[in-house]
Amino acid sequence: MPSQPSLGHAAAYINIQLSRLGHGHFSKTTGPFVTISCESGTGDSLLARSLAQRFEHEVPGESPWTVFDRNIVESMLQSRHLSPRIARFLPEQKVSEINASIGELVGLHPSIWSLIQRTNEMMRELARAGNVILVGRGANFATAGVENGLNVRLVAPPEFRADHTAQDRGMTREAAATHNSHVDAGRRSYVRSVFQEDIERSDAYDLMINVSRVPLEQAVDIVTDLLRHRLPAGSGVG
Repeated sequence: MPSQPSLGHAAAYINIQLSRLGHGHFSKTTGPFVTISCESGTGDSLLARSLAQRFEHEVPGESPWTVFDRNIVESMLQSRHLSPRIARFLPEQKVSEINASIGELVGLHPSIWSLIQRTNEMMRELARAGNVILVGRGANFATAGVENGLNVRLVAPPEFRADHTAQDRGMTREAAATHNSHVDAGRRSYVRSVFQEDIERSDAYDLMINVSRVPLEQAVDIVTDLLRHRLPAGSGVG
């Protein structure tokens, strides 16, 4: 199973929505959708793909369930006919003000802030269209107020996450622990800068899962069951 979501799948999903509803408008109804926030080394991508596969059978809809992870920025740029090279200016961390200023001065890209807001707008549009799993980039904060969503956060002890990252990336346990700390700090900074929120605030999530204690299949069962029971009567599932 690929570690990174397919941009082709994401583009196909967006094209389906646009062909059904016209450019600039997704569905008038909302959801269902899931957002996943995570501590580094907790296997968010694997959970997202496992959920998408399960949802296809148990929470079906008019569109296939699609994962938007690191492909969300590329999808936003593609939908607005902007160069994919701009994605490097938009990591999931506090964007360097120096790099942003230089880029804007020489005309390399639009304002960094406007690109971030466009990404947030796309996440809200995708959530309203439904049948999407949005991973990272403060998706739970970006989609606040959109109905029929479920916000999940994955956590685990540092030692467990270091072991997972070391195995996944082929690095030493010490290097993996450093990597995780750097990624987590960047994500905290991004959410604080963009949403003025604390990514670790527990009441920002419907469900927090300690992946060191809850196996993947059980986590999929829990999230699927909770989403099904969250949907309004008459939705056809649940």
